[in-house]
Amino acid sequence: MKNTFLMAAVLTALAGAGCATTSAQEQRQAEQHQRNSDDAARNGQYGIAGDEQRQAQQSQAKAVQKSLDEGKPVARVPDAPTSGTKVQ
Repeated sequence: MKNTFLMAAVLTALAGAGCATTSAQEQRQAEQHQRNSDDAARNGQYGIAGDEQRQAQQSQAKAVQKSLDEGKPVARVPDAPTSGTKVQ
């Protein structure tokens, strides 16, 4: 019984440690998902692009919540350039 409790506590700690990310890490994940989405759309892989876009939105929402929890200012995600504008 004691070993079972100890094993459950260790597994819970390991699972929690794997989920501990900062707002900056979540923001980087959101940006990476957005790049993946843009690349997939450019290649005509619209299903993959949609999935990556959803993951980017989820990561961004987590980043905002973690920023608030950490007492940090919330970073604004820059708008993607449109085809009609020049990127400098």
